[in-house]
Amino acid sequence: MRLPALLLVLLACLPAAAQDIAGDRTATERRLQELQAQIARDEARLAETSEAEEATLKTLQALDRQITLREELVRNYQIRLEELRHERDSLQASLAGLETAIAGLRSEYRQRATHAYKYGRLHDLALILAAESINQMLIRVRYLHRFAEQRRRQLATIREASAEMEQQRLALQEKVEHTDLLLRAAADEQQKLARQKQQRRRVAEELRKQRLSLEASLQEKKTLASQLATRIQALIAEEAARRRTSGSAAGAAFVRLSGSFLQNKGNLPWPAAGPVVEPFGEKVHPVYGTTTPNPGIVIATPPMAEVRAVFDGTVISIDVMPDIGRYMIVEHGQYHSVYGNFALINVGEGEQVRAGQLLGRSGTDAEPKGEGLFFGLFHDGRPVDPLAWLARR
Repeated sequence: MRLPALLLVLLACLPAAAQDIAGDRTATERRLQELQAQIARDEARLAETSEAEEATLKTLQALDRQITLREELVRNYQIRLEELRHERDSLQASLAGLETAIAGLRSEYRQRATHAYKYGRLHDLALILAAESINQMLIRVRYLHRFAEQRRRQLATIREASAEMEQQRLALQEKVEHTDLLLRAAADEQQKLARQKQQRRRVAEELRKQRLSLEASLQEKKTLASQLATRIQALIAEEAARRRTSGSAAGAAFVRLSGSFLQNKGNLPWPAAGPVVEPFGEKVHPVYGTTTPNPGIVIATPPMAEVRAVFDGTVISIDVMPDIGRYMIVEHGQYHSVYGNFALINVGEGEQVRAGQLLGRSGTDAEPKGEGLFFGLFHDGRPVDPLAWLARR
């Protein structure tokens, strides 16, 4: 009876493992579809921009964004490929276990057949005739019948399971081959885009002819970090004055919120889904080679994507800034999260928000950052790298 027990264990493990694998597969495939859609939209815009008579800084920014998106696409293809290989290996291991169980059952059946050939059904008949009563005889007959029927069902079940597993293995192999093709195609497109980026020298030369407008834009970007920091520091001063007048309860709540926010460093949820196309820190100007401080990150998103709060807090300001458009500041004690480039805002100043609450919708082509979200974190009015605080993915 050990082989059927092994079979039951194998079959019982399959549904839970399949559910976990299916969940990972669905998430990766959804991410691939989102990235492919983003790349298609950006390609169309890049083509329109390239056809314009006058080169603009937006052309270079579009190229940089395309490269970042395609690198993320290739990375997700590689993840999907590993998932498929893992699924295939798991199914092969399960298939091997089932084949062992089938072989064991067939061996038992051969032994029974040999026994039956030598002795006919004398053993079963002897068991029945050895009964002490008619009732016991009937019980033994029913038992032998159920036993034989159960073994037939078990054999049929594992044969069906083995056939199904084999079909799934073949289907997975096809998916692996298909994903390999997609991976090579994505890598080829990335190389083609990298070659396009070499045309930056021509575009940059044309941009240098527009020096006055570019210098004004550069100066505007340089002031972004200081403007945000100044704004947040002013709000901190206002809040400190308010707490002094409202008593110790507000101050205690402020300290608790600061502590809990700090404890979640590295585990905060992302405010929106998408790759980071502008990192935190010093950003090199594509024409002049000068650097400007970037007080946050820019996440590439589909247009009108959901933007959600990363932690409980209070919306203390909603305003507009040239480089990040409409933005809001949410206070979390000594920490402040900044969300910018909104196409639509769903909350108001003074409103209490919860982690994961919908704050608004990310930008479209009409916003300064295009299809994306600006996100920054400040501690006591000083910008910190948001990637160190967000959960790894």
